[in-house]
Amino acid sequence: MRKPLVYMIIMMMLIAALSLYRLDYYIVKPGHAYEVSEFIEVADSHKHQGTLNLMTVAMQVATPLSYALSWLDPTSEIVKKEQVRRQDESDKEYDLRQQKQMTDSQFNAKYVAYNKLGLKTKVNFEGLYVLHVVKDSAAYKQLQAGDEITQVDGLPVTSLAMFTEHIAPKKKGDEVTLVILRDGKEKSFTIALKPIPEDAEERIGLGISYTAAQSLETTPPLEVSASDIGGPSAGLMFTLGIINALSEKDITKGYAVAGSGTMNLDGTVGPIGEIGKKVIAADRDGMDYFFALSTPYSEEYMKAMPGAKTNYEEALAMAKKINTNMVVVPVETVDDALTYLQQLKAPSTSR
Repeated sequence: MRKPLVYMIIMMMLIAALSLYRLDYYIVKPGHAYEVSEFIEVADSHKHQGTLNLMTVAMQVATPLSYALSWLDPTSEIVKKEQVRRQDESDKEYDLRQQKQMTDSQFNAKYVAYNKLGLKTKVNFEGLYVLHVVKDSAAYKQLQAGDEITQVDGLPVTSLAMFTEHIAPKKKGDEVTLVILRDGKEKSFTIALKPIPEDAEERIGLGISYTAAQSLETTPPLEVSASDIGGPSAGLMFTLGIINALSEKDITKGYAVAGSGTMNLDGTVGPIGEIGKKVIAADRDGMDYFFALSTPYSEEYMKAMPGAKTNYEEALAMAKKINTNMVVVPVETVDDALTYLQQLKAPSTSR
C-alpha cells in the first residue's frame, strides 16, 4: 500500500514542479476584443448600436508544462524573456511600465479626441515618473519604479528638458537633492552622482529612466479606466471611442470595429507588436473592420531591419491566412480612421 502512495506523491510533486517553475520564456497567444465604451465614463455619454474595440494578446510566463502544451496550439508563440522585458527589469518595474504606457495612451487619446471635437483641455505637468532604476547606479536602493520626482535641488520640475539640463553639467561625486512622491507620501533623497553602470557613453548620472507625469483636465470631464490592461496599443481605439461617446451620431454606423495602434499627440498612429494575433482574436470575436498602421518605415529603419513589414502588411497577411471576412483597413492617422468610417453605409437590418 505504501508504494502506490509514494508514487502518487512523487507524481504530484512532479506535476507541481512542471506547472510552477518559471522559465525565461513567455507564451504569447491571441487575447480578446474589449468594447472601449465600457472603460469610458462621461456625463451624458451617447449610446450607440455599433462598437469600437481594443484588442489584446494573452501573455504568460512559461512553465515546463505550459511550454510543452503551447506546441499544440498553432496560434501560440514562444518568445524569449529579453524580447519582452528590459535588462534587469523587475516584475514590479515591468508591471508599472505597462500601466504607465496604458495611462499615457489614455492621456493622448483624450487630448486628441477633445481637440478633434473642439473641446477644452488643460495639461498639468506634475513631475517625472520613474520607470526603471539601474542596478548599482547612484539612485539604486533609494529611488524605485513608480516614484514621482517633483523637485530637484529645491526647484520644481517643470519639464523633462528642465530636469535633464539641470543634471547634465554635474560631475562624479556631485550631489542632487530630490523630492519625490511615493504612495502619496512626500520623501526627500540626497544622492551623489556616479557613472551609470554598463553605459556605453560612460555618462555620470542617477541611473534612472523616466517619463513625464502629467494629467489632463477636460470639459466636459471624462475618465478612462482600464487599469487591468497594460501597454500603449489601445491609443487609436480609445481616441475613436471617446469621440463616439461625445458625438450624437454613431461613427461606427452600427458595425463592430476593432484596431490596434498607439496614438501620438499630433493624431498620428504608432506601431505595435503582435498584430497578427490581434487579427486572429478580432476575427474570432466577430469584428467587421480592423484598423492597422500602414505608415512606411524610414530608409534608415529598412537598412537596419531589411524585410520589415508594416502593421498593415502583417495584419493583411494574417487575415488572408485565416480566410476572414473581416476587412483590414490601412490608416496613418486618426483622421484616416474617421474618414473611412464616415463613408461606410449602415448595415442592413438582416445582418
